[in-house]
Amino acid sequence: MDPTHPTDGDSGTPSSGQPPYGGTPQQPPYGGSPQQNPYGAPQQPGQPGPGQAGPGQPGYPGQPPYQGQQYQGQQYQGQPYPGQQYPGPQYGGQAPYPGMPGPGPYPGQPQKTSVPAILSLIFGVLGGILISIILGIVALTQIPKKGQKGKGLAIAGLAVSGLWLVGIVVAIAVFGDGEPDRDASGQVTTTQNTRPDKLRVGDCVSEINEGEVANIKVVPCDQPNGGKVFAVFDLPAGDWPGLTAVQTSAEKGCTDRWKASKQQASADSSIFYLHPTEDGWSLGDRGTTCLLTPK
Repeated sequence: MDPTHPTDGDSGTPSSGQPPYGGTPQQPPYGGSPQQNPYGAPQQPGQPGPGQAGPGQPGYPGQPPYQGQQYQGQQYQGQPYPGQQYPGPQYGGQAPYPGMPGPGPYPGQPQKTSVPAILSLIFGVLGGILISIILGIVALTQIPKKGQKGKGLAIAGLAVSGLWLVGIVVAIAVFGDGEPDRDASGQVTTTQNTRPDKLRVGDCVSEINEGEVANIKVVPCDQPNGGKVFAVFDLPAGDWPGLTAVQTSAEKGCTDRWKASKQQASADSSIFYLHPTEDGWSLGDRGTTCLLTPK
């Protein structure tokens, strides 16, 4: 009897070796007998053959491998493999996503100096007050955000600009617009400093010295003085003719105007004149002031 197809008596009814689910037994190829189990034992339906995994064993179809199971004494689920490392630096326990900026430069990366801070200091030294202040404020705003250096430079630029402002305010308070205080008739009322180009005919000065004059002290003419303005005029326009030519033209112009006035000095006096310098000439100054000074 073929042990792979047991029957009950002569009825020919298949026993438990019948394929499950109503299948048809495999017929032996070419009229031969069915393949025999080499071990001589019948193979029951649902029972794994040699070398096959059975239910509940790793590798059995439909069962996830190694999930939560022990394999040779080692548990693989939830444990990193030896030598495995997670990429990327940790920030507060979480690695930043690719492309996300970190909090400032990475360790070892050199900090850059803020360009607006440098420019703020340069313009502050050169007297560009408005530009220096704007750049200094911009630098102080950007430096913490970008992790840059230069806070001290920005503060220095603002400080220098502040000194310029203080100096301008003091100069205005001391010298004003250069115009001396006058009464309704135009006469100087108090002793004060003024610029030579603000002198008018009839003004009196305390004293006058040779050389380049930036400021001159005016006094009321009823007080002792060192000279009185009798004429003011402009030299002809054009390129700078040279110092000697300017002095000659100024002296001649003052002398001619004194003679034309037909005035007589009350004491031994001399004519003194103030003329423009080369720097003033380049800025459009052509004015000449004539004074009669006592000897």
